[in-house]
Amino acid sequence: MYSQSASVLKLTTQLLPVGDEDGRLRLSYRPFEQDATWRKGPTATVESGYVARFRVEEWDATRDWEYLVTYRDSTGVVGHYRGRIRAEPSGENLTIALFSCVAASARRLDSGSSSRGRFDGGRLGRYTPENLYFPHESLVRNAGAHDPDLLVFAGDQLYQSSPTRASKSPSPTIDYLYKWYLWVWAFRDLTRSTPAVTLVDDHDVYQSNLWGARGRRGEPHPYEDAIRRGVRERNIAEGGYVCTPSFVKQVQRVQCGHNPDPYSLRSIAFGIPVYYTDFVYGGVNFALLEDRKFKSPPPARTDPNETLELLGEQQERFVSDWAERIPQNGPAICLTQTCFAAAQTGPGGRPERDYDANGYPPSGRNRAVRLLRDANALVLSGDQHLATLVHHGVDQHTDGIVQFNGPAGGTTFQRWFEPKPPLPNGTGHPNTGDFTDAFGNKLRVLAVANPTVSYATFRRFQPQGHHLYRRRHKREGYGIVHVDRDAEEFVIECWPWNENPLADGASQYTGWPYRLPITGNEADAREAFEE
Repeated sequence: MYSQSASVLKLTTQLLPVGDEDGRLRLSYRPFEQDATWRKGPTATVESGYVARFRVEEWDATRDWEYLVTYRDSTGVVGHYRGRIRAEPSGENLTIALFSCVAASARRLDSGSSSRGRFDGGRLGRYTPENLYFPHESLVRNAGAHDPDLLVFAGDQLYQSSPTRASKSPSPTIDYLYKWYLWVWAFRDLTRSTPAVTLVDDHDVYQSNLWGARGRRGEPHPYEDAIRRGVRERNIAEGGYVCTPSFVKQVQRVQCGHNPDPYSLRSIAFGIPVYYTDFVYGGVNFALLEDRKFKSPPPARTDPNETLELLGEQQERFVSDWAERIPQNGPAICLTQTCFAAAQTGPGGRPERDYDANGYPPSGRNRAVRLLRDANALVLSGDQHLATLVHHGVDQHTDGIVQFNGPAGGTTFQRWFEPKPPLPNGTGHPNTGDFTDAFGNKLRVLAVANPTVSYATFRRFQPQGHHLYRRRHKREGYGIVHVDRDAEEFVIECWPWNENPLADGASQYTGWPYRLPITGNEADAREAFEE
């Protein structure tokens, strides 16, 4: 994977496990022209996680380049990997593809399966197309048909329990790499020739939820005891990371080592580095946040006298600084992991509390929304397995920023947004309008892609759990965002995973595409939507 920003190219190469003595690679590159001469680039060593990181300064981003990574092992065997570094777009448009939440399979391949109480009935055959999402051929092919200029992977590139049960080691390196390699295998034909940025979410670090709390840990050191006593979930609720710092660092290294340079060299507890940053690409101002790393745990686990954090003090200062540096009326996009509200309801249509979403803590959420409002930023994220487009508010329902939470690429855990009674100020589509979530956060839902079955119907058949296994019942896929500088608008699209966008009559999920002026004015947005 690679990125380029401020005349710096950063590229990572992922290897299969190799011996300690087999540790050096070289990057070469040449203009993307016939018979051009190769230029020697830097060398890199294999680091923990079997990844090599390259960095080239004074990179010429005005032209296309072909790159070649050469690996020579201790026996003299040579391997090559080729790709393309695209010229940075200089025109009026930039197309962004948004992915998140990509499981390898619906059910595990190393355990039995019961149909008792399951809504969609019957067993999924372990090795049937319905169960095996990997290698995500339709998802990758259809997303690639848009010819995106930038790939955004917003988190949960893998799930620790898919396609096999999660290792209970406090440092599950081999188990993690097995699941990470499946993701690499599926997406490498996109990433080898299109720049990308990657965000790490909770499942990437083998947690079902993550309230990072700046990495804090109680005493005594809990890793081994937590795993041995089988209380991993309780330790998750305490805040911080369950697995070892070395494992967390490795995950960030292999997934984010190619991202633009971090804004800060400061680390959190146990030396875990931060990677939040900003960069400019194709004339668009981007901020990349870590909305899990500083977040306070649920209130039962928090000191009542402690200030509840979402982004954390140092990251809030970064967002404030970023907002001040953005040219007036220049397009700004913030990339983060999840929604700044709990935009979900229970079977009866009432707001449902979810500490995993960034509606909690509301005080930290409101600070984040105000800061991003100062930047006039569109926010892109994933995580919720429920595609939504929302206009956040603080004092009113729409005095904040607009956020697109893209659909899951392929998962089973499902959420719903089906408020009752109908909401005011809707767009004309069901389940849209002004809403106050369970934490008291105000927002206006502009579009939502609910499952084909209602939550109430699902609960009648399945009293517990949130898992939908049949893909026909779910709304999975990817997001596309076009930055149209000429029309001064964002065109936000939400595509099914199995819909060919080039086919005649190709359709998106209901409510999309949505045209949002780069100014972020809600009245203008409503008019554009109606047109």
